[in-house]
Amino acid sequence: MGEALLEQVINGLMMGSLYVLVALGMVLIYGVMHVVNFAHGVLFTLGGYVGVFCYQHLAPSYPLALLLSIASLAVLGLAIERLVFHPLDGNLRNQVIASLGLILFLENLIIAVWGATALQWKVASTEHLVSIGSLQFSAHHLGIIVITLALVAVLGVFLKYSRFGTAIRATSQSREAAIVVGIPVRRVQRSSFAIGCMLAGLGGGLVGPLFLVFPQMGDVPLVKGLAGILLGGMGSVPGAVVGGMLLGVTESVSTLFLPTDYRDSIAFMVMVLILLFRPQGLFGQRIRGED
Repeated sequence: MGEALLEQVINGLMMGSLYVLVALGMVLIYGVMHVVNFAHGVLFTLGGYVGVFCYQHLAPSYPLALLLSIASLAVLGLAIERLVFHPLDGNLRNQVIASLGLILFLENLIIAVWGATALQWKVASTEHLVSIGSLQFSAHHLGIIVITLALVAVLGVFLKYSRFGTAIRATSQSREAAIVVGIPVRRVQRSSFAIGCMLAGLGGGLVGPLFLVFPQMGDVPLVKGLAGILLGGMGSVPGAVVGGMLLGVTESVSTLFLPTDYRDSIAFMVMVLILLFRPQGLFGQRIRGED
């Protein structure tokens, strides 16, 4: 039982890492622009497809292909922010509708370019096994956890101690006050959106070699990322990290006691319970006058 529990915890940390990457990107965008980008899941998918393309045609090195994929998603993010979300700034309803339309456009674009058939992305790290006690995991599996935790630490330092990180936090707290003190809010918005897209692309690029790359691969991480955000607290960066990891571990451990068919329902159960009993999430703050 102990080994089975450890195995599921490590599996949960790996899946939770993917949820964290999605949740962090969405939280950054929401904090600065106050819009939930429902197209974040398809950006996750694009990270996988662009990574496969770069690996097969441009750079037969997984780290380099991953970097090219992330850079491509940053450029795409800048274009989406400029062409789609900025013209609708201040109109939350239309921004949400636009993000839903963006899902259809990008998914159909993926099918038009790469086809509807799932792609395989084989890299050496998925074949190399690492032993933890009597258990064995692929190096890629453990690498996802390590990369995510390292990225979370770097992002935390960046947001807390760098000048631009301070500008992001100030803009998320009050756009009007940020403008008054001379913070370039438009540049902060563009950069935050690009960083969010990079995180989504990184998630797709990391998970691609473990599973098949297919047009709807980002749908589940999107839902789980949203659940992680609700669990941790909307707009809270630490909450997105803790919520995503906690959700991933809870899902995996639940398979020891429940049939695996119920695994995906755990996220929805968590969302309902949080909304019922603590709508502000674990790290969120209740707004005065909120029921």
